[in-house]
Amino acid sequence: MKKIVVLLLVVLMAGMVFSANKVIGFAVSTLANPFFVTMKEGGEAKAAELGIEMITLDAQDSSEKQFSQIQDLITRNVDVLIVNPTDSDAVVPAVMEAVMMGIPVITVTRPANGVDVAQHLDIDNKEAGQLAGEALVKALNGKGKVAILEGIPGAPSANDRQAGFLEVVDQYDGIEVVTSLTANYAREEAARVMEDVLQGNPELDAVYAHNDEMALGAVRAIISAGRMDEIKVFGIDAVDDALEAIKKGEMVATVKQQPALQMAMAVEAANDLMEGKEVEKLVIVPLQLITIENLQ
Repeated sequence: MKKIVVLLLVVLMAGMVFSANKVIGFAVSTLANPFFVTMKEGGEAKAAELGIEMITLDAQDSSEKQFSQIQDLITRNVDVLIVNPTDSDAVVPAVMEAVMMGIPVITVTRPANGVDVAQHLDIDNKEAGQLAGEALVKALNGKGKVAILEGIPGAPSANDRQAGFLEVVDQYDGIEVVTSLTANYAREEAARVMEDVLQGNPELDAVYAHNDEMALGAVRAIISAGRMDEIKVFGIDAVDDALEAIKKGEMVATVKQQPALQMAMAVEAANDLMEGKEVEKLVIVPLQLITIENLQ
């Protein structure tokens, strides 16, 4: 009889420990992009350090899939929801549903437009564009023909990275932007778009891409066209492939926005929320221009 009582107590205590577990849901736009893989890994490392379970669901760049995944995380009763939206407008109904259910929401890299979330973590995307623009102007000595590869149309990050870059290069009469086309932040699409750009522009001195995935796609097309010696490439994110491209001389510069740190900070904020603490509404993660000079 005593053994049965002891066993029941152990089971009960185990259930209490299980129910007391802290659980974070992470709805990420895509894990096909190394940037978001790094973000996920940074969040998992911080969650493990804090003794928090983190459930990650990959929307594969589908707003419809992300909507259903966020509903799934709500059903699982996660304590805090961290969302990297596929689309800042499309994600709004799902985020509002979580908020209405009393689940605090933290957004990272892209906001949920118009929703009052617990915290938003981001970089200054305009500053990222400015840093890339300044590096490009320096590399071209203030003169040359430039092509731009844009991110997802309408995305706040794409708008700001474009505005910051143009704010810099428009100050130089010798810099001419010959074309600006979207490649949706995707490497394969950027390679195809860049092939067309190269065919239409026999004279081209530089490419500025809103992220490294597109910059790397551009590099691939430029190498295939045998024009690597004449075209300088710039990106944003500082993913591993981009850093390797800088080492090889295939890219000139990228802007590091520290995705692992960003997600670790989001997980720390989530832990604070679970402990009843207040968190800052907006957190801006510092940026750094990466070139061959400071790569090490």
